Amino acid sequence: MTDKIDDKDLTAGIERLLHSAGEKGKNSINGIFIDETLSEFYLLNKEIILPHLPVKEIDLKNSHELAGLLIPQIPEYLAGHTFLEKRKPSSEQHSLHFIRHIEGAVIDFVHIIRFDLRFSGRRGRIIDRGDPESYPSYSTDMLYFKSHLVPVYKGSVPAELVSVRLKESIEVESDKRLFTSVIFDEYSSREISIELSRRAGTDIFSVPLKIYPFINYEYFTACLNIPDPSPERIVASAEIFEPLFFYIYFNYRSSNDSIDIESVTRLDNSLDVLDDIISLKPQFLLDLKDYFSSYTFITDDELLLKGWKKFGIN
Repeated sequence: MTDKIDDKDLTAGIERLLHSAGEKGKNSINGIFIDETLSEFYLLNKEIILPHLPVKEIDLKNSHELAGLLIPQIPEYLAGHTFLEKRKPSSEQHSLHFIRHIEGAVIDFVHIIRFDLRFSGRRGRIIDRGDPESYPSYSTDMLYFKSHLVPVYKGSVPAELVSVRLKESIEVESDKRLFTSVIFDEYSSREISIELSRRAGTDIFSVPLKIYPFINYEYFTACLNIPDPSPERIVASAEIFEPLFFYIYFNYRSSNDSIDIESVTRLDNSLDVLDDIISLKPQFLLDLKDYFSSYTFITDDELLLKGWKKFGIN
């Protein structure tokens, strides 16, 4: 019984931190970057010391301690979010996950931001060595993250992330045989992310798709990457992504039985529907280009030496 009360207190403590993040505070970062592995990270204004984490899996006590470290660094990006105790995907055993629900016209969206907290030697200093049960405690000024806008069904529970799927499974060819996997945790999604971004229209993006595909394949569906998830950006992203998602959905999925194409006529300011074929209206194409043109990559000699690229965001 005591453990249950403690767990509730820990969760409530994280929610209080998130609530206060929405009321005050500015991000304490020097920018948003991708490294030589094309992974996104926030460069913090100062180093933070991450504690020993269990090799097996972080628990609520760990999560509470980590939330107290991380939330003050990026309060603007976590405003309006809640803590996702049951991580999605569950295989990310050393991550913190936060979500925010956004209503759309036909479907809804869940913004999820995930922080990878496994020990990393990239620009980190070991403070205290680990052991067979725990990772080292280390200091770092790099906070690795993933930030996605996930399309979900109306009326679904946000924490369940019931996505509007493009695929039910993935077929992978190996030794001239096809293997089908329904476990997206084990599937490398980069190639399909690039393909989905291409199908959305290569001319709408301002950064190279092979370096950073904005349309990302996660949770069996097309998600939108939002590297700067301020409250205003998330709302604007949901508005621009809903029509684009349906354009991808009805031109990619072979069986569209989960969404009625007639319902998409509610988005007739952005989409044309003719004989079950969906196309983007000219003005909406301009809106897409305007949205994605706010993102560029900045490089200089120092960044080139590190293998980094910095997001320029208007």
